[in-house]
Amino acid sequence: MEVKIYNYPYNSKIKDYITSFVSQKRNAGYPYNSSARILKIFDEMIINNFPNETTITKEMIDFWIAYKPGEHPNGLLRRMTPIRQLSIYIKYFDDNCYVVPGHIPNKQIKYDPHIYTKEELIAFFNVTDNLKPSIYSPYKVYIAPVIFRLFFLCGMRHSEVLHLEMDDINDDYKCLRIKESKSWKERKIYISDELSRMLKEYDEIISELKPNRKFFFPSCICEGPVSSPSVFTWFKEISEEAFKDIPLKGTKRVIHSFRHTYATERLTRWIEDDIDVNTMYPYFSRYLGHSNYADTDYYIKLVSSFYPEMNKRMNKVNEEILPEVLDYEEE
Repeated sequence: MEVKIYNYPYNSKIKDYITSFVSQKRNAGYPYNSSARILKIFDEMIINNFPNETTITKEMIDFWIAYKPGEHPNGLLRRMTPIRQLSIYIKYFDDNCYVVPGHIPNKQIKYDPHIYTKEELIAFFNVTDNLKPSIYSPYKVYIAPVIFRLFFLCGMRHSEVLHLEMDDINDDYKCLRIKESKSWKERKIYISDELSRMLKEYDEIISELKPNRKFFFPSCICEGPVSSPSVFTWFKEISEEAFKDIPLKGTKRVIHSFRHTYATERLTRWIEDDIDVNTMYPYFSRYLGHSNYADTDYYIKLVSSFYPEMNKRMNKVNEEILPEVLDYEEE
C-alpha cells in the first residue's frame, strides 16, 4: 500500500529553503507529511507577521512559541521539532539564520505507558474470545480475537495491522509482511504456530463472508480495511467488561499499551534467561520497525525501571540520546 504524500505550497520568502528541506527528507525515505504540514503553518505565520524576512530570526521563533497560548509542552515540542531542523538546514546556507535551541520547551512531560498485567491480559482475551454476534458489526466476533492478539503477541502498530493485505500473508500463515509503517520501511514478522492456526481459521471464515477481499481485516460496509474508529470502539467495549473488577494501576489503558507490553516483556525475558541483550538489540529494533536505535532505547529505559541490573548487563547508553516518552497513539 503506497503512502500518500501531501505537497503543500510554501509562499513566504524562505519558501525555497522549506521546499528543498522537505524534499531532502523525502529523498531520505520519510513521508514527512505531519512535519510538512507544520512547516506550512509556519510559512503562513511568516507571511502574515514577518513578510519581509528572508531567513529565520529569533523574533520569528519567539512569536511561533507564543502562537498557541496555554499549549501542552508536548504539543509545543511537536511544533518546534521541524522548525529547529529547518533552522539547522538553513544555517548551512545563511549564517544569519537563527538556530532554534534544542531545549524548547524547557521540560517535556513524560508519559509512562501502561504495561498490562497477566490478570488484565487474561481478562481482556477472555471477553474478546466470547464476543456475541452483532448485526451492527458482523465481522467483530471474528476479527477482534485475531487483531488484538497481533497487537500483543507481535507488538505490531495499530496502522500496520489494519492495513495488512491478502498478499502480505504467506501461504502457511507464519509470516507477515509489513509494507507501510511509521518508519516507512518494509519488514517481515514471523509468528507462532498457535497464532498461525488462528489466522488460518479466521481467513477461512472471512473468505466465505467476503470473497476476493483486498484487506486481511476487511470492513463490512466497503472494500477498505476495518476502520480505526471501529477497532477503538471494540477495545473500549471489551475493556469496560474485562476490567470492571480490576482497578486501574498507573496510566490509562490504550491499544498501543499492547505494543509496550510486548516489548518490555520480550526484553525482560531475555534478561531473566541471561541472554545477551546487546547481541539481540539490532534484531529487536528491526523487528519493532524502528528507524533508529534511539526509538528502541525507549523500551530499554522502561525495562531499566523494573530491572536496575539492566544497566550492568548492557553497554552504557548515553542518557542524552534516550528519548523522553511522549503521550502518543500511533495511527
